[in-house]
Amino acid sequence: AAVPSMAMAPVSVRFSTFKPNVRVTALWTMSVSFMAEVCAYLGDAERASVLYNLLLPYSGQNLAASFMVACFGAVDRYLGMLCMTMGRVDDAERHLQSAIAMNERQGALPWLTHAQVQYAGLLDARAAPEDRVRAGALRADAAAIATRLGQGRVLRMLQDVAGRPVQPPVVTTRPSTTLSNREVEVLRLVTIGRSNKEIARALDLSENTVANHVRSILAKTGTANRTEAAGFARQAGLA
Repeated sequence: AAVPSMAMAPVSVRFSTFKPNVRVTALWTMSVSFMAEVCAYLGDAERASVLYNLLLPYSGQNLAASFMVACFGAVDRYLGMLCMTMGRVDDAERHLQSAIAMNERQGALPWLTHAQVQYAGLLDARAAPEDRVRAGALRADAAAIATRLGQGRVLRMLQDVAGRPVQPPVVTTRPSTTLSNREVEVLRLVTIGRSNKEIARALDLSENTVANHVRSILAKTGTANRTEAAGFARQAGLA
């Protein structure tokens, strides 16, 4: 019988024989990002470690192919994905939180939804008491954005075990009855990615006052961070 060509071999076989080229070229970042996706899909912890070390120096930056031919969002999403593959949950959470914050801050919504779905998966796997609620909020926000953008792949990723689409939760109370007018103003600016310093400048407040408002917003809305608060604002029609 004829020996199958390498192109016809299973992905897992081809990947197992591949060694990343550490020489950085115009297509290097794109190639490494694709390898990270494959590595996570196959659960290859050994090569995840190699790819993680290659990408780690770029933490906090965007991943772009060639001369801005394509942008793949925050590098930290890939680092988080690789950490999940290696079972490094705390590092994965740190990277994914950073990716969500960066993608949201720069308006990279297509990559924000991917990071939200992956972080929700991490929370599901960890299964701490508060993780289920946080995972649900992340998925609901991702579903709202993906529906608006027509992201078919993300919506398929959001299918639950019964094959039903994840729906944003119904807001049963009006947030305006619990948030002050000033808190609503702050929340709207948080939702579009403004920092405390930028909010303070926009509303003529001190940064400490803004920080206090943000803490109060998180407590009143039952959200854990600015990203979840932004999701709450969108679902409640405040943004």
